[in-house]
Amino acid sequence: MALSFVAVGCATPHEEKEADKHAENEVIMESETEHHHEHEAIALNNGEKWKVDDNMMLFIRNMEKATMGFEGTDYAALAVEIDENIRSLTSNCTMEGQAHDELHKWLVPFIGLSEAFDVAEEEAEQERIYMEIKAAFEEFNTYFE
Repeated sequence: MALSFVAVGCATPHEEKEADKHAENEVIMESETEHHHEHEAIALNNGEKWKVDDNMMLFIRNMEKATMGFEGTDYAALAVEIDENIRSLTSNCTMEGQAHDELHKWLVPFIGLSEAFDVAEEEAEQERIYMEIKAAFEEFNTYFE
């Protein structure tokens, strides 16, 4: 159900008011927290990577850069940066078709990781989730460009 809600939410971002987008993104994030361990297999595009729209790729690369360049222990600041980019990414979704569907197979669990990262309080748990987030970007780069 949550995946279909995310997909429907991306299909009409230009028709929604800004307040509706914010409320929708909050519901998406809450829903994905509950399902963050579910992960559908992502398929390649006939052996090739899927093309992500440039306006969306910007936010993904912002998150990846922040994650891969992270040094230190201020996991809360990194979590905020990831959250801000997720909100921008989901509110600027312009993709359609199978590329969109495949991206959501990556994005849905990633949103769940982000939410778990937000609420993690112990450094060991933050570090574990941080490593999962790093791995998620490795997976992203396997299937998308």
